[in-house]
Amino acid sequence: MRPSPHAADGAIIMMEAATMPTVCLRFRFEEHPKIRALMEACADIQRQAVDYALENGKTATFTLIQALYPSLRAQHPDLHSNLIYGAIRSGARIVHVFRNQQRKGKTRADRPEIRRPSIYLVRQTVKIEWDGELLTVTIPVSPRDPEPIVLTFRPHHKYRRLLDEWKAGRARMGEPTLTAHSLSIPLKFPDPIPYKPEGVIGIDSNEGNLTAFVTSTGEIREIDTGYVGKVNRDHLRREIQGTRGKRNPKAKKKIASKHRRIRREKTENFWHHLALALMAWAIGMKAALVLEDLKGMKERIGEGKSRRMRQRLLNFWSIMTFHRILVHKARFYGVPVIGVDPQNTSRACPVCGKVNDRLRGPVRACPCGVRMGRHEAAAVNIARRGVEFLEGLGPRGRGRWATPVAGPLASG
Repeated sequence: MRPSPHAADGAIIMMEAATMPTVCLRFRFEEHPKIRALMEACADIQRQAVDYALENGKTATFTLIQALYPSLRAQHPDLHSNLIYGAIRSGARIVHVFRNQQRKGKTRADRPEIRRPSIYLVRQTVKIEWDGELLTVTIPVSPRDPEPIVLTFRPHHKYRRLLDEWKAGRARMGEPTLTAHSLSIPLKFPDPIPYKPEGVIGIDSNEGNLTAFVTSTGEIREIDTGYVGKVNRDHLRREIQGTRGKRNPKAKKKIASKHRRIRREKTENFWHHLALALMAWAIGMKAALVLEDLKGMKERIGEGKSRRMRQRLLNFWSIMTFHRILVHKARFYGVPVIGVDPQNTSRACPVCGKVNDRLRGPVRACPCGVRMGRHEAAAVNIARRGVEFLEGLGPRGRGRWATPVAGPLASG
């Protein structure tokens, strides 16, 4: 594959030191009259914050609070001051996201549209209790509220384990976010100390499979990922058939969004399970995972490819989603992940290193006598580049082993 235009010369360890791994617990609930009234007030506050920010060119949160809080306090005298602060902050966040989209050319609108109002809940105001079975969240709408909003949830087993960690003091809770029908609670976990790799597992990402090579044992393993393409193709076909002949744009949009949501959920669920399996494999062997840095792949796919090929690679592959999930889980479990330059990984001979563009097909026969599959050769070359990077750290290394450094893949 061609290299990323901003790829570094060497490999990059893909873990960030500045932020903690965060897991967001999301709970849904039925219609609540007090929450509905609160969201209406928050929507009004957010609209005023957005209007003031755009008209005056002031987007700093503190500036918006200083300018708007007195008038908003008079308009909503029964609303808790922390809820007013949270609504203003939500409005500032909407403006920041809108400005970033404008800079990147992703929107042509003149102003953002507040479709679903939300509010940040200050932890000092909200009371959250976990007894091992039920999660109780108490939200006072006004100061000294005699009848605050009380939400009770029975989390499933995955959330229970995370809440137990928080209750034991091994995680820190961030600011919850409330909407009309959902509550999101972020839990921030400390970075585990990454182990010193005793080997690497090179992973070649292909359209229908992942090919992995283990340096410590010489094992080559192929993991079938054709399920992702099958799901994406199937639901795209259903979306086309479901919207064919319908003239109502709302009905067409509803059907399309339904199938897009289902295909996204299915593919992400598959990638999550595969990433967990790779985490267990790497931890059991104390190995670092080595991937290709595929950032900028979408732009490169558009060069010289047919429309059908672009559709296959962009709509049905979703490999960048897998890389993002894998990096997030690696940070959570303390597994070192290395990104390498993808140039010539599948064209170079893993023995002599020669690159021959004429050697095509599933099996490559090098003039040096080596016969190896294209995907297997790429996995070996990727693993070798990961080993070279680890050896290049020297006896002192770059901080401790697997110390995160900035790089193209770190933000994925």
